[in-house]
Amino acid sequence: MECKGFVDASAVIGRLDKRCYGQFIEHLGRCIYGGIWVGEESEIPNHKGFRLDVLEAIKELNPKVVRWPGGNFSSGYHWIDGVGPREERPRRYDMAWGAEEPNAFGTDEFLEWCRLVGAEPFIVVNAGNGTPEEAAGWVEYCNSKGGTYYASLRRRYGHADPYGVRLWGVGNELYGRWQIGFCLDGAECARRTMEFANEMRKVDPSIEIVAVGCEDPEWNLEMVKKAGEYFDYLSVHIYIGGDKPYRELAAVPLNIEERLRNVYGLVQSARQRYGVKREIRLAFDEWNVWYPEAKAPLHKQVTGVRDAVFTGGVLNALQRLCREVPIGCFAQTVNVLPLIIAAEDGRMALTPQYLVFKLYGENTGDQVLKTAIDTDHYRSSELMRPVPYVDLSATATEDGRTIYLHVVNRHEKEPAELEISFRNFTPKEASCMYVAGEKVDDRNTLGEPDRVKIERKDGVVESGRLHVDLPAHSVNVIKTLG
Repeated sequence: MECKGFVDASAVIGRLDKRCYGQFIEHLGRCIYGGIWVGEESEIPNHKGFRLDVLEAIKELNPKVVRWPGGNFSSGYHWIDGVGPREERPRRYDMAWGAEEPNAFGTDEFLEWCRLVGAEPFIVVNAGNGTPEEAAGWVEYCNSKGGTYYASLRRRYGHADPYGVRLWGVGNELYGRWQIGFCLDGAECARRTMEFANEMRKVDPSIEIVAVGCEDPEWNLEMVKKAGEYFDYLSVHIYIGGDKPYRELAAVPLNIEERLRNVYGLVQSARQRYGVKREIRLAFDEWNVWYPEAKAPLHKQVTGVRDAVFTGGVLNALQRLCREVPIGCFAQTVNVLPLIIAAEDGRMALTPQYLVFKLYGENTGDQVLKTAIDTDHYRSSELMRPVPYVDLSATATEDGRTIYLHVVNRHEKEPAELEISFRNFTPKEASCMYVAGEKVDDRNTLGEPDRVKIERKDGVVESGRLHVDLPAHSVNVIKTLG
């Protein structure tokens, strides 16, 4: 299969906020306990209780933001239970997931873990059965320099300096009756959001607020109309059923891109209609593929190359949506619908989806460039539209000397001969790293953790054009030096 791409180095779509490669961890299944945290007394190697192999694996992802503590869990979580001496913290019943919460991993542990992995914390407050006063107290505990109660409590517990948490979510999926303290409609959620944001910002006016959105136009209209001056981002969650034929799953990122653009367009229209001056963008803060076997309480699944192709397609879409969707959080990082499988016996496996995040996290520029692709197509029966076999996105470094090509070959059998031409950039050399495996169903498991790897090859530069062969069902990042 032959295809041709074009990259215009002078046509910058926008600046890439690398928070779009963010992660999400929740007190659910074995994500936190056994995944992120094992405790200092564990036989599994750890650093201050943080599971060491998982810690190092997440550092290699280079996530710029991590969302916590939920998810559904956040709508019943009272943060005060998770601070102070661990032996004095109460054990609570978690109504969201029907589990017992030991509260060994709380605010200070999460923020220390974020520091260790190099991520910005994104804390979701309890807007279910919690109160604005409780949320404001949490902001004070994390951010206040003063001598008031919660700031003094933080110091008493050994943390003299404020953490400076900038990003705060007000609630999670409050449109759903599965949620503790759900709202009947967008108007009720807007009122609740205003009350929470008002008190939280009185403690720290500099924080950014993520409000609960969805794909319901009426809900989002009410949120923007009534509370639009109180929040900076509207959240959207999308999960895709994994039991699709491969080609349909590979096509879904096109649909996700369209859906996010539609939500963003409605938000901007509502801002204009109701005179909302505050800029509002989207936080795509839960997304993944979800297989039928991933059931409560553990939500375990082992994803493969087919899911890596899906993931590469979503990350390319988020690059193109850099102005509209600056924040993305993959759900979830460890053990629950996971990138990383961390067993109780100390073994670990990194899924092909993890390898894609690692590729992008280590090899992405600062600016998103305009691209075009000429490739064969197939027809998606679910989307009822043609789908290009090859998907192309490009980013450039600030100085313009390096361009990264992010290329997905969706074809399950055929490699692609890709030729890229450039405007206002002359390539001199290129190298390619890719994730493909041998078959679309190849997976990394605890018994066979290295079946799928990141592989490398060189590209060929001739007469100002780049030539590279893309393996079938592959996600590729091509680094081009000018």
